Amino acid sequence: MATWNELFLNEKFIADLPQPEVYKFVKILESTFPDRPLSIWDFCCGAGRHTVLISQMGHKACGSDISENGINHTQKWLESNGLKAYLEVADMTDNLFTGMNFHGVVSWDALHHNTIDNINKAVENVYESLCEGGMFMVSLLNTKSGRADLRGKEIEKNTFVREDGPESGVPHHYFDEKGIRDLFKNWKIVSLADIVVTYIDESIIYLNNPFPYTKWNVIVQK
Repeated sequence: MATWNELFLNEKFIADLPQPEVYKFVKILESTFPDRPLSIWDFCCGAGRHTVLISQMGHKACGSDISENGINHTQKWLESNGLKAYLEVADMTDNLFTGMNFHGVVSWDALHHNTIDNINKAVENVYESLCEGGMFMVSLLNTKSGRADLRGKEIEKNTFVREDGPESGVPHHYFDEKGIRDLFKNWKIVSLADIVVTYIDESIIYLNNPFPYTKWNVIVQK
């Protein structure tokens, strides 16, 4: 069974380029808050592409991830570019920054890798870490994505564990619209996008595919 710490030793699991959506989210924060620099948390930062982006954009970046190798990679990446960020090795359920008053938090393709109880706990921690009016942008797996019979063993409703492949043993929780609205019931929903992509033909392996997959993209506000 692979762990995220092991996966981030393999370059094919390390994304180099930030998501354009994250860049645009930071620009939304810049237009919302007059403070400079902004304080932004890259939650479950992986190998650090968005932590680096936030720092490059001139803001105070914090990054956390369960993978020590991911955090080490992020630190080296920052140093090689003359950048700084506050980094912590931590589980998503760890309440690291209560009262930190972040202007924004971003979590890309990560929060769904847990059981629903732990995901709820993580979202509560994010809420407590934001300033009033602060925003959280997150991408999440969609129940419309892929074939259900290929998701692995269902360990609770809509949470599956794959038994083979690089992410074997890693839980994946899939959300329908009700699940999204339940998860963010204490938040104001700023943007809720149901991104559905249908592949007519697909012969490129997942890691090399240049096109998007079906997911939820969400921005919520405290």
